[in-house]
Amino acid sequence: MASVSSFRDVIANMYYNELFDELSEYIEDNPDKLESNSYRVQSPDEAALSDFDIITIDITDSPGNSILFDVIVSAEVEIAETVRRNRETDGIEQWFRISCRADLDDGIQNFQINSVSIYNKYRESKLGRLSEYLVPIIEKEQFDDVATDFLSEFCPEALSTPIPIPVDEVVKRMGLKVKEIQLTKHFTIFGQIVFGDCTIEYYDRNERAYKPLEVSRGTILVDPNVYFMRNIGCMNNTIIHECVHWYKHRKYHELVKTYNSDALLISCRVNETTKYKKQWTPEDWMEWHANGIAPRILMPKSMTIKKIEELIKKNELLFGTHDRLNIMENVVYELADFFQVSRIAAKIRMLDLGYKEVEGVYTYVDDHFISNYSFKADSLHKNQTYSISLSDSFFEYYANPEFAKIIDSGNFIYVDGHYVINDSKYIKRLENGSIDLTDYAKLHVDECCLLFDLKLNKASKMDIVVYLDSIMFRKATPDYNRVPTFNPDKHNMEVFNRSEELKKFHEEFVEEGQHLSRTTQTFSQAVYGHIKRKGYNKVVFIEKTLLSGKTYDRIKNNELNNPTLETVVAICIGLELSPTYSEEILRLAGYTLNNTPQQLAYKKLIHSYRGHSIYECNEVLEALRLSPLCAKAYKEMIS
Repeated sequence: MASVSSFRDVIANMYYNELFDELSEYIEDNPDKLESNSYRVQSPDEAALSDFDIITIDITDSPGNSILFDVIVSAEVEIAETVRRNRETDGIEQWFRISCRADLDDGIQNFQINSVSIYNKYRESKLGRLSEYLVPIIEKEQFDDVATDFLSEFCPEALSTPIPIPVDEVVKRMGLKVKEIQLTKHFTIFGQIVFGDCTIEYYDRNERAYKPLEVSRGTILVDPNVYFMRNIGCMNNTIIHECVHWYKHRKYHELVKTYNSDALLISCRVNETTKYKKQWTPEDWMEWHANGIAPRILMPKSMTIKKIEELIKKNELLFGTHDRLNIMENVVYELADFFQVSRIAAKIRMLDLGYKEVEGVYTYVDDHFISNYSFKADSLHKNQTYSISLSDSFFEYYANPEFAKIIDSGNFIYVDGHYVINDSKYIKRLENGSIDLTDYAKLHVDECCLLFDLKLNKASKMDIVVYLDSIMFRKATPDYNRVPTFNPDKHNMEVFNRSEELKKFHEEFVEEGQHLSRTTQTFSQAVYGHIKRKGYNKVVFIEKTLLSGKTYDRIKNNELNNPTLETVVAICIGLELSPTYSEEILRLAGYTLNNTPQQLAYKKLIHSYRGHSIYECNEVLEALRLSPLCAKAYKEMIS
């Protein structure tokens, strides 16, 4: 929709004359009530309306189709009085409040004016306010209250005992119906709610073409393909999402129908809206409402807490009170199964209700679920996390000198969404050559992992995520647009100091000191020393570094003394050299990494992504839109 007319504009266009007549009559009957600031006419005994402008409209929601609203106007009024047989006149400006009501049914019907009064700007605002586009004004803190009101009307039994919401029955009680159909060719729309009989287009997969379909008012259209392809969530959440639109947003559509008879449905798209909150359209606000309220309907606050406590006690008996990881994992799984929602939605709800320990289970980072982890309950405060995506960590490394200093120490390594102390107590080598957290580390991330504060990303315009806002994002809270930020607080400094102590006893640290004492080595000699130390042959060297056999021969014969930076970095990563070794190899080759994006990425990979193959490192570089290492060989190997 290109533009949206406000309720103020519609009222001004349709009912200006009625408002003028009623206001004129009030002014003529009550000249003594006017707040005259005229020097010539101080106690008017006569007044007449010349013209008025609508300043704003205060709108209050009401049950059914009715609507109450106060039209605030600035009026030009001619006043007069007789002083010592002389008739004095003047013009003044006066604000008035015109209280009205109307019904919304195929446009605005039964408009009537209830009263006119002098405007008092200190008058308390009413509850249940609507915006100028008839969209409810609902704060995030009110979402649970709205969900409770919804259930009180359509499923009161869900407020007295924990039950899975009977979605089909709720739809029936609301007088709606559901139809499953593919809405778009590329699955860009997952659902629609129809506010008036109309003809829509759907995509016929068999004939590979769009076709018309007649649908009636109150039909919820859902595309079953989108849930699975986009990992958005379950059918129940989608249907209740559309029910919220019907419950809260019908009046907006009745307003739109007064000037656009074709606007008969809401389309909920699978995308992100990158706008400042002040720039949100009415459609953005309605999506935000449905996103936040639907999960709270499916998991009502008081009954969800009751069920969670029941499941915690059950699982404590099963696992023992100290096995918090398995307890919370099972609670999330069983809660999702009970309320028939996704596990991510169940986790989000538990976090929203204050269960911090669930932070460590079913955590979604870098497009996959990382291993479950646990921590002391008091080690994590609100708006904090032990996990961070690799891309977020790159940006933080570039922007935060304190974080860069910690990472450049070589004491930490990025493993499974965490920055963990680089010690065998916390990391292990798997049979396939990759690295992972030890079982001990997974149970004690507060002991060995850095902690990040989640803060609003002021540099970004993104302030809303349509639908995904309540289903899947980096941190399961209603504020999607927060990024992990490193703070050298007490916890992180304690973890860093622990890493320093362990480093003193690290076997590789001792070995490095002995190896690096050989100051007379050339670049080729140092690299070949590492190849022999690791027991690699020519074939393994080529596979791990993506460099050629000729390069290997030149290293072996001490002939590669002017290598490119790309070759040196490929060797450091392919041979899985520690940061200390890598810095020495770079020095012998005549390089010092700077802070250009490409070299900054090299530095980050060397210092905190050790143990990951050159293929994995190239995936990171490509994700950052940087050049991969040994690009030609890399493309040949993955093609």
